[in-house]
Amino acid sequence: MSTPELLREMLREVLYGPNGGPLAVGLFSVGEAGLLRTVHALSFPQASAPVVPGRPTPAQITVHLRQSLELAAAQLADPYALLPDEEDAWTVHFTSSQAWRLELVALARAGQILYEALYLPLSSDGLRVAFGAVAHAAYHTGALRFHLVNLQAAPS
Repeated sequence: MSTPELLREMLREVLYGPNGGPLAVGLFSVGEAGLLRTVHALSFPQASAPVVPGRPTPAQITVHLRQSLELAAAQLADPYALLPDEEDAWTVHFTSSQAWRLELVALARAGQILYEALYLPLSSDGLRVAFGAVAHAAYHTGALRFHLVNLQAAPS
């Protein structure tokens, strides 16, 4: 497997979880613990509430991840591209479940754009950017998954 193929497989796992259903084990996750499945499982109130006071909400982490994936894709497509002004992910507060759902669509789109960018010829700097983006997304996906599992285990 070539490096770009490995990167695409790693990103696919981060976004969707490992192949093979609920009992599968991957590099970053088990079962169906991918980023998209995890954030879609969070209700709007769950996504809007911080784990503990003073910490980011799952929604803010999701915005941060979307922006990170978009940034990596832009850097891979054109290292000299002017990068867009990003909203400060850590201050975002969604006002409706519809706004949260639109963010989930934007996150999926950002993952797809990065996946497509991994088909471009990648320099050593591009490989570093790509590996960093995937590892960064895997790290935050693990934290979001941990939070979701705790929410699901909490007595109602």
